[in-house]
Amino acid sequence: MKTFRNILRILTTLAAILYIVVFVDEALPPYSTDMRESNFGIAMVFVLFIWFLIGYNYLWWNEKIAGIFLTTWWIGLFLTAWLVWLYGNVTVVLGFPIFILGLLLLLYARKMKSYH
Repeated sequence: MKTFRNILRILTTLAAILYIVVFVDEALPPYSTDMRESNFGIAMVFVLFIWFLIGYNYLWWNEKIAGIFLTTWWIGLFLTAWLVWLYGNVTVVLGFPIFILGLLLLLYARKMKSYH
C-alpha cells in the first residue's frame, strides 16, 4: 500500500505542476480580455486554485482530507464552468484526472483505516 500512496503522490505532483503552468498562463495578466468573464468568474479561478493548493498540501499528511479537497475542487470547477464561465468546458475535462486522483486518495485512506 505504501507504493500505491507514493504513486498517488507522484501523479498528484505532476498534476499540480501542470495546473500551476496553466494557472499562470490563464489567470495572471496579461490574460485574454476577449473572454469577457465576470468578476465572480475571475475570482473563482483564484479560489479554486487556493482550494487545490490546500488539498495538495494535505496530500503529505492526511490522504483522506486531501481526497476530499481534490474531489470537491473538481465539483467546484464543474459547477463554476457550468454556471459562470463562458468557455469553461475544457477545464472540466482537464481537471477530471485530479478528481480521479482525489477518489483514489479517499479509497486509499479507507483501505488504510481497515488495516488498522
